[in-house]
Amino acid sequence: MPRIEPCPQAWHAAPVRIELINTGSELLLGRVLNTHQQWIGEQLTAAGYELAHQQTVPDTGAAIQAAVREAIGRSELVLVTGGLGPTNDDLTRQRIAELLGVPLEEHAETRARITAYFQKINRPMPESVLVQAQVPAGALVLTNHHGTAPGLAMQTPKGWLILLPGPPRELRPMFTDAVVPLLVEKMPPENS
Repeated sequence: MPRIEPCPQAWHAAPVRIELINTGSELLLGRVLNTHQQWIGEQLTAAGYELAHQQTVPDTGAAIQAAVREAIGRSELVLVTGGLGPTNDDLTRQRIAELLGVPLEEHAETRARITAYFQKINRPMPESVLVQAQVPAGALVLTNHHGTAPGLAMQTPKGWLILLPGPPRELRPMFTDAVVPLLVEKMPPENS
């Protein structure tokens, strides 16, 4: 698969086309209410942006990869929620690295944060959770202050691809504290 080259730093003043991809078979099956679209849409609007497209895909690597491939081909910002945890159906991190043609690398700071998190809650740490410290090479790691899976931001030919953890208690503070400031800096809203 060809490597997707990062976009140049020269950003445009045209409206930013934003897409949201929610991953999770539990969302499609109605087992969990998908509140991300409404909440993220509200946050983007308040920051001066507009969500142009939203879709939900199952927890299959092929579905995630296909949705992201299409989205980064037409939009300046693609937000993906879910699939960053330690379970077998958390495939987003790996499939995005494959799509971008980059390896996964251990992020030492994230590994240390995960270890410290389990020490803080005084529970044994399953080795499987350390997969969350594997990040696509070159990704900007967004610290998760409310869980163990970090968010990830990567440049694409048109703009940015941002991966966020699925649990709302982790996603929402990360979006507010890390994603919105990144957007305002790198892709200012049209009316700013």
